[in-house]
Amino acid sequence: MTNTKIITTSIEEIHYDILLQTLCHLDGQSLALASCATSQLRFVSSHPDLWRHLCLSNWPSLYHARTLPLVSSSPRRFFSDAFPFPASSSLVDHNDLPVELISAVDLYHRGIPIFSCVVETDTSSAWFRASPFLIDAQLEGSDISPEDLTLSWIVIDPSKGRAVNLSSRRPMEVRKRPWCVGETVARFTTVMDGWAVGPVVMWWKGSGDVMEVELTVEDMDGVCVSGLEGLRLVKAAMEAERKGKKGEEEAKEIELYLANKNQKEDFPCLHSCGPPRSTARGVRMQRVRRTIPLGQNDRRPLALDTNGSNGGQLDRASN
Repeated sequence: MTNTKIITTSIEEIHYDILLQTLCHLDGQSLALASCATSQLRFVSSHPDLWRHLCLSNWPSLYHARTLPLVSSSPRRFFSDAFPFPASSSLVDHNDLPVELISAVDLYHRGIPIFSCVVETDTSSAWFRASPFLIDAQLEGSDISPEDLTLSWIVIDPSKGRAVNLSSRRPMEVRKRPWCVGETVARFTTVMDGWAVGPVVMWWKGSGDVMEVELTVEDMDGVCVSGLEGLRLVKAAMEAERKGKKGEEEAKEIELYLANKNQKEDFPCLHSCGPPRSTARGVRMQRVRRTIPLGQNDRRPLALDTNGSNGGQLDRASN
């Protein structure tokens, strides 16, 4: 009879680089859990490149020249700010509001990124703060199914390095507007302390499909709030605690908001809804927008540089 000797290896005996390359395949929640398992995993999982990799693979818009330095300065904090949902929080006062917002927008169809852009918005002027809160991005549409869309809209305060994702990720509602032939709307709404905030995606049929994505802040009756009130809500969301998913109470608030919003759109003559769409478009804020093309090469997997030959940056894996 042959005696078989079983050889075991502890996690502490695995080479650092092997652990680093293994952990880069985990999502954010799994990486955070792994860091609690052993002291060795906690040390390896604190490597900034792991969290930078998570940020850039989840949100391609962060490759933009304005956003990449903000991510690289503290990638773990950025991921912790932008990945979870913000908890409800009361509006902050008018002091120390952001004078600039950077929006990192990523739209996915069945998990594949189809549109990414960065929108820089000057929020310091009296004109902006008195106008309806509205940030928009526009692109040529394509043959996609609204129900299969997911959307991320991260708002960043570059002066403080704080960020928050104001999208529900999946659409809370997809409907055709009865008073506008050929227009379909998908709402990615979250509710915070009695305010509805989130992106709206729109399509128009006719002279080619045109898609528009805009971020709005409205009260529970579906009326746009001013830029000043919107800034107060955005700052409160950045400073609020984070949560993993929406609760039952928030789901009921979103249902109530959508019911009020749809009633106003179905019967506009019976309600005072603020400025019509054309007027709201006329007071949109000035912004600089750059659309990041997502070609085939941009979808190659990311590889970690463990040797430091490129300063700890993330590289696209070669074919």
